[in-house]
Amino acid sequence: MMMRNVLGLATLSLLCGCQQQVTVPTAQQLADNPKLLDEWRAKCGTGEYSHLAATEKANLCTSTDQAVATVALRKSSNADADFFDSISKRK
Repeated sequence: MMMRNVLGLATLSLLCGCQQQVTVPTAQQLADNPKLLDEWRAKCGTGEYSHLAATEKANLCTSTDQAVATVALRKSSNADADFFDSISKRK
């Protein structure tokens, strides 16, 4: 009985120790790389990280949410700048 418990704990330790650490890209890296951002949006939205507990998901997906907001703000700013530039050229 004791040997079975020790073997079970050793197996569990080995499995936990072999789990791969996830390197989460920063919001800046994601915002600058649309392909990487799309990949992480898929992981966090409907993929492998979508089913995690709230705290785990927040640790892995917060930078993705920040990058999405940054990209949207950039697009909006560029559209506004283009609009004002076109108005000033007409005069």
